Amino acid sequence: MRGYGLWIALPLLLVWGVALFLYPTLPEPLPVHWNLEGEPDRFGSRLEALFLLPLIMTFLLPLHALLPRLDPKRPQGLEGLMVGLAWFFLALHLALVGVYAGWWAEPPLFRVAGLFFLFLAFYLPRIPPNYFAGVRTPWTLEDPEVWRKVHRAAAWGFGALGGAMLFLPSRGLGVLAFLGLLLGVSLFLIVYSYGLWKRKAGQDSGGEGFLE
Repeated sequence: MRGYGLWIALPLLLVWGVALFLYPTLPEPLPVHWNLEGEPDRFGSRLEALFLLPLIMTFLLPLHALLPRLDPKRPQGLEGLMVGLAWFFLALHLALVGVYAGWWAEPPLFRVAGLFFLFLAFYLPRIPPNYFAGVRTPWTLEDPEVWRKVHRAAAWGFGALGGAMLFLPSRGLGVLAFLGLLLGVSLFLIVYSYGLWKRKAGQDSGGEGFLE
């Protein structure tokens, strides 16, 4: 992926720049956690509120970039996923600091997560077989064709999840509906991957044909 390093470094620089810019201007304590009703239920220092997520991001992004190199499958093409993860962290940080800057009363974390699910829906069919990212069941890892078909189905499921998160209430029944959808999509993908693998095994042994 051309410009991969730049697209990783840019959100990392932005997240630190925002934290350093806001640090001298904010009072203490600041809310650092919100309950399901959108009310702050824990407060912390400016250091925790502004720099915890940048520190996590600084540690995790190089780690995620290293993991594919340790994968025996040697996957190629995971760079886009790393870029999406970097920008997701930046969006999370802006959702939180927007409360401190007075942009909104509570962080729109539910909507930000919905956008990330939509990104995953776009990117999942492009993820090559690997041990670190994607729908990793014993059956998708066993057969590249099963992997491809399951990730194509996962794109529709995650797209529906992301779209729902943009419109569902971000608390109460909306959260319960999202959790129900997430559980349903996850169970379907597990069962679907097994069914595809079973049919493929039957085809290879002269049995029933592979699901299209």
